[in-house]
Amino acid sequence: MTRMRKPTDQLAGCCWLPRFIDKARLKISGKLPLFYRLAFCSPKGLDGYFLRHFHIRKNDFLKAVQTSEVGDDGIAQWFLVQPGVTAERVAEWNAFAPRLGEPGQPGSWTFHLVKCVLYPKAVGSPVNNLFEAIIQDEE
Repeated sequence: MTRMRKPTDQLAGCCWLPRFIDKARLKISGKLPLFYRLAFCSPKGLDGYFLRHFHIRKNDFLKAVQTSEVGDDGIAQWFLVQPGVTAERVAEWNAFAPRLGEPGQPGSWTFHLVKCVLYPKAVGSPVNNLFEAIIQDEE
């Protein structure tokens, strides 16, 4: 599998966006691994939180990724003109997303349930949240 960017990497000042683009490109090309395909845009996962936070529909995002002729820059431009995307919403997301899965935070129960399957390194070497689990598991 092609290496995806880290969840902390940013595009248009927004974390998760570059990784979500990578996942979408792999999905479109049919190269997204099974577990990632099963979780892609799940309402309980990071993709789902991202889409809801910015009021973006999954199919609109996939279309933007598929039709962008200028790569990441074109997708960033598309993203920034979406009605649910403002500087304030991006700042809120950047503060919120890295905490997903932490005890007492959204996604904590889901993280607890799926870490054995999706993030096996997090079982033997515990981490605090989904971002940390992804980074640890892919190192």
